[in-house]
Amino acid sequence: MRTITLKAGPETLTGQLPDALNWDEVRLDAYAAIVAAQEVPPTNITALCQAVALLAGLPAQPLLDDTSLLAVIVDAAPWLFGGSLPPAGEPVPVFTHLGIQYAHVGNLHKISAGQLEALYDFLQANQGGPISCAPNLLAVLYCPAGQTQTAEVVRDTAAAFASLPLAIAWPALQDFIGSSGSAAANILSASALQSKVGALLSTLEAATSGASSTFWRRPLNWLVRIWLRNVRKML
Repeated sequence: MRTITLKAGPETLTGQLPDALNWDEVRLDAYAAIVAAQEVPPTNITALCQAVALLAGLPAQPLLDDTSLLAVIVDAAPWLFGGSLPPAGEPVPVFTHLGIQYAHVGNLHKISAGQLEALYDFLQANQGGPISCAPNLLAVLYCPAGQTQTAEVVRDTAAAFASLPLAIAWPALQDFIGSSGSAAANILSASALQSKVGALLSTLEAATSGASSTFWRRPLNWLVRIWLRNVRKML
């Protein structure tokens, strides 16, 4: 890391920037926030200032008050703002982060109940965005040594992976997108289909609840409502 010094009025700010193209020194959460801020046209300057402050270990408010400080940081590390990402390569099989060893568990060609629950949770929360929910996705792809990959373990791992170096995170993300993209798309499609089916069931339930109560219609309505309840249990 290299030191960067900024003048914010009478105050001198000292932060740290990664050396050029040294992805070992770039936090995943900070880089994801930088990408997300630039993906919304026009660029979300407030979000970008906050993301850059996180990256450099600086308070965000001086950058929000004087965006010329943001420009200084961008000029000092232009490769972080639209440059080349680290080479994809193979996912790191085993690594230690914050004192815990993690092992790559594969790309979800087979998926456990805990993995699927965690996958649904973060896809729903992030609309399937691969950058904004990168720590959550990686927490499904990597498991702490000696632990079962339950939904709770995945959530704890995702919190720890916010500060994961991009040099470790990016190859695993690229490998997943390349080899399991269709599986991820199927999960998203299934989630969307589930929502549509749920809406259809609600319409049918409303129709049967307000249907005619003549003697010959009652058994039919009763059977339809039983069928609807059974379908909902399967969703």
